[in-house]
Amino acid sequence: MKHIGTQTIKTRRLTLRKLEISDAEMMFNNWGSDSEVTRFLRWDSHKTIEDSRSMIQMWINNYELESTYYWGIYLQDGEMIGSIGVSIISEYDLIGELGYKIGSRWWGQGYTSEAAGAVINYMFNNTDVERIQSFSSVKNPASRKVMEKAGMRYEGLSRHSYKTRDGFQDCTFFGIIRDEWEQMK
Repeated sequence: MKHIGTQTIKTRRLTLRKLEISDAEMMFNNWGSDSEVTRFLRWDSHKTIEDSRSMIQMWINNYELESTYYWGIYLQDGEMIGSIGVSIISEYDLIGELGYKIGSRWWGQGYTSEAAGAVINYMFNNTDVERIQSFSSVKNPASRKVMEKAGMRYEGLSRHSYKTRDGFQDCTFFGIIRDEWEQMK
């Protein structure tokens, strides 16, 4: 699979860029420590800025690989409000999985959909990925809306698809393939 790694993306209202250690305080304050934001994630809310710093360092280390696609979501004033990434889950089948999180103060303002659309475009424009998929808990309808606004199609329901601190989650699955994306352009 062709890779180019994480490069800066600019949208109308956002800059998506690699995380830096200096972002740890913003990550902690804006979303990493927010139990509502982390409710549907596989990790607990951060208790200290050091928790956020450790997570950021993990991503910084991963940037050495061109197959890493992970961005911080920043407002034009430089404030980090969330993160978004695509994990390549099959090099052979050319499949990526989109995931995102954003601070609750910015929910419902279209930022996550804007970022998701930009990342999907980036992946189809710059790699040979054939399919991008994503999923969310049925208890998280806002995430479903993000996937729909980004051009992804509903593909089904998977029961007890993953486990969070609230237990096993039933999930809706969405996907977009290259041909569909080409038609949307």
